[in-house]
Amino acid sequence: MKLDYSDIIDKERPKHIDDDFSRRHPSMSIKDRAKIFAPFDALRGFDEAIDEQKEIHEIEVRET
Repeated sequence: MKLDYSDIIDKERPKHIDDDFSRRHPSMSIKDRAKIFAPFDALRGFDEAIDEQKEIHEIEVRET
């Protein structure tokens, strides 16, 4: 089984000019494409909760 993709690695990306695919899936602008890969906070508030617990445990360690 060949897994190195040498048969397709140098091929150009397919161009869909005025066909059914291009009408259903128009090209995105670079700005819109960047939004897809922008970082997001999947667990909103998680970092703050971790920091809060860290502070509580540091205080407990100092008091003992």
